Amino acid sequence: MNTKEKKPRGYGIIEPAIYEELNWNMDYIVSCLEIIRIKLPELFTEFPKSIKYELIPLGNPFGEPYPVIGLYSDNPKDLEKIPEFLDLDERIEIWLSEIGIESIKKEAEKIKTISWEALKNRNPE
Repeated sequence: MNTKEKKPRGYGIIEPAIYEELNWNMDYIVSCLEIIRIKLPELFTEFPKSIKYELIPLGNPFGEPYPVIGLYSDNPKDLEKIPEFLDLDERIEIWLSEIGIESIKKEAEKIKTISWEALKNRNPE
């Protein structure tokens, strides 16, 4: 591999159980995910500071892609410190049940985010 070529970025995935509740309205889901994404560093204070949170489209072998939150780090050792998918998922579900999806929905209505169409068609790094 040429040293100037970048390997595709690997992500840890956060896929909150909000899709059904938001009637699969992709733009609304993206807005709610953006609110969650912004709050994650406060929730995961023990994660290395190099961990970044990004909205990404996730390929789906059974249909169309859908938006999720991807966790990544340019430092592979830090990325190894991230819990497995099911552990992340459980922690997010507990947190969402505590703060309530309604509070996320209210905040999501006040922000401007990328559209699902633009996110879906964005070239990955």
